[in-house]
Amino acid sequence: MDFNPAHSWEFWPRDKIEHRTVRALHNHVKHVKEASPYYAEALSGIDPRDITSLADYAKLPMTDKKTLVENTGRFLAVGPERIAETVVTSGSTGKPLVFSMTASDLDRLAFNEALSFHAVGVKPGDRAQILVSIDRLFIAGMAYYRGLTLLGANTARIGVLPFDMQKHYIELLKPTVLVGVPSFLRRLAKELDAMKFDARASSIQKLVCIGESIRSEDMTLNAVGKSLEEAYGANVYSTYGATELAVAYCECECRCGGHAHPELVYTEIVDEQGNPVSDGMPGELVATPLGVEGLPLVRYRTGDITFKIGEPCACGRQSCRIGPILARKSQMIKYKGTTLYPLTITNALDELDCIDDYVIMLEGGESLSDEVTVHAVTPPANVPQVVSHLRTKARVQFPVLVTNAATINAMRGDARKKVRIIDNRIPGKRQ
Repeated sequence: MDFNPAHSWEFWPRDKIEHRTVRALHNHVKHVKEASPYYAEALSGIDPRDITSLADYAKLPMTDKKTLVENTGRFLAVGPERIAETVVTSGSTGKPLVFSMTASDLDRLAFNEALSFHAVGVKPGDRAQILVSIDRLFIAGMAYYRGLTLLGANTARIGVLPFDMQKHYIELLKPTVLVGVPSFLRRLAKELDAMKFDARASSIQKLVCIGESIRSEDMTLNAVGKSLEEAYGANVYSTYGATELAVAYCECECRCGGHAHPELVYTEIVDEQGNPVSDGMPGELVATPLGVEGLPLVRYRTGDITFKIGEPCACGRQSCRIGPILARKSQMIKYKGTTLYPLTITNALDELDCIDDYVIMLEGGESLSDEVTVHAVTPPANVPQVVSHLRTKARVQFPVLVTNAATINAMRGDARKKVRIIDNRIPGKRQ
């Protein structure tokens, strides 16, 4: 498969993008009605020929993750002989999803990631190290590897190795690009410093950050993002993806929002009632992945809260962009009459060097206010500082309990991702 970024729709005029998007959505609905048993029933009263505008498409029913997980077999749009790869979600917010892809879906995934890495300035000749797991049926590491190799970068599958081995491969291979989870990259920088390795003077020029936010709601770098730039002397870029979409929204070199690849995904931001919200206003990300063979979806509710950035980007791309993920919809915190984004709390805690690690525990019964407790790996003497900082930065005052790394890891269980929120509230409250 050849990669040519000039074939992307991203730089097209907006009216042309919209015209092609409407045609793609028309074809998409026609395909899923014919190929997917679930959509043959769910869209039985829909004639694809009636979809002549984005407003027409917005009238179609949405699909949520619970329905997808419980009816995965009925969503499958190809026979078992067509399946080339199976991945499984972490299940951090519920039952894991078994997600099947054809060979064409894998090529599509590679094209998506190649577009994303191209946007941040990665090019043939760059040396990239993937510091993300590629085993355990995890889609992300595999996707990054396929995208980087398609782009022509010299790619090394390092994974989550001990820090001394990370240092060894950085010295040996002299990477220009690291791909990893921000909290891991931050810890790596501290360990490299302890081993007398100057990351700022190394070959590393770019950090592509996945899985955790490096930006605040106002699009400025948060404490983690700032610390990574300082520690590595490199530019940091954010990328957001979801297994169900097999697509990513990645920043470009201008670093002002994650670009949608319009030939691969149609993006909506909606309110609680499913109505579109204005650009810049927070809402739930609803996405329709285009060109998927195995598990095609229509208007998929991701459960992630973000906002759309409407104006064209300085890079010249005309595609829509999204801001940082502010929260999982199910993890929004109701506290003393107000609603809080978890990102507000995690950004505040990440500013404190005195905390080595933490989780935020959410509990509650039938009251209108959630019970929130911060479990922090920090000396007891630092608790007043943590409480004061939360009160100043996040305008909240939660109990802070001192714990240790082993207990934090036990609380997270066997999660593949570094869980920050543990939600033990009664499910009926999270509506």
